[in-house]
Amino acid sequence: MYEKILIATDFSKHAEKLIECVGEIPGVKEVVLLHVLEKDPLARVWSPGDELKQAKDQMEAPKKVLEDANLLVKVRAEIAEETPEYAVIRHVAREENVSLVVMGARGRSMWQGLLLGSVSSGVLRYGGKDLLIMRYKTLDEEKEELGKFCSRIFERVLAPTDFSPAGNAAIQKIKEAKLTNNVLLLNVVAKGEKQSQLDASLESAHKKLEEMKADLAAAGISARTFAVSAAAEEPRTYGSGGMVKVGPSHMAAVGGVVDKILTVAEIEEASLIALGSHGKGWLDEVSIGSVASDVARMGQRPVLVVRSKK
Repeated sequence: MYEKILIATDFSKHAEKLIECVGEIPGVKEVVLLHVLEKDPLARVWSPGDELKQAKDQMEAPKKVLEDANLLVKVRAEIAEETPEYAVIRHVAREENVSLVVMGARGRSMWQGLLLGSVSSGVLRYGGKDLLIMRYKTLDEEKEELGKFCSRIFERVLAPTDFSPAGNAAIQKIKEAKLTNNVLLLNVVAKGEKQSQLDASLESAHKKLEEMKADLAAAGISARTFAVSAAAEEPRTYGSGGMVKVGPSHMAAVGGVVDKILTVAEIEEASLIALGSHGKGWLDEVSIGSVASDVARMGQRPVLVVRSKK
């Protein structure tokens, strides 16, 4: 369970929505509410005292909302004067010994999603704690009105894996913490020059996924399995999830593995994509960290990045 979490806020509408999502995270008891002040690079003189006080005052409202939900809340306002904001978030997360960092992604469309934001991207790349990146449904673009995309966030979790220890980190976390009762296990087969090789790899992947499914079932977690080819022209899949056609899409240029993960997430209406952050497996030259980063940047769904134990 994620008993103690850190929420990074910049007081935007996206950050405000994070407060609504806390109740959807299993086991939360404590929250560290953090705002990081960054020095204006054009400012010759900077006296952040007033800004720090103003930030703490602004955090009183979300603090009360969290406390009304019977959560223990600690408010922190920190300065990023000679270091990037993501480094401050990483430091506070370690200092407070939180188990999860929660941040919002500002992108409303696929192309805006490419710009996850330098702070979120930095925490994703360099952070040492599990990271939940929330996304939101846009109800009115002109008014920038946002709807919750975190309702029952752990209701149907897509868990892609390349079968490496790092790739299995999210699945192991789901099992140990019982984060959900409904998992979609996915492997994207990225190797195979001939159709016969692809077919053999798909069958092998399916068998491994079924073994993982049985392991989750023993822990009381229901799972469906999908073994999918990354080849753009290959529409076939094997798995207990059914014969799902996953053909080319407008995101194919991002890469076959990432494209298929995002496509299956949309077809199956996954409430969350959970995957590991380090290691190699899908392609020798492409780390699972690269896949996690692209899924977080390009996806339309919330993403949970689980750090593998080293």
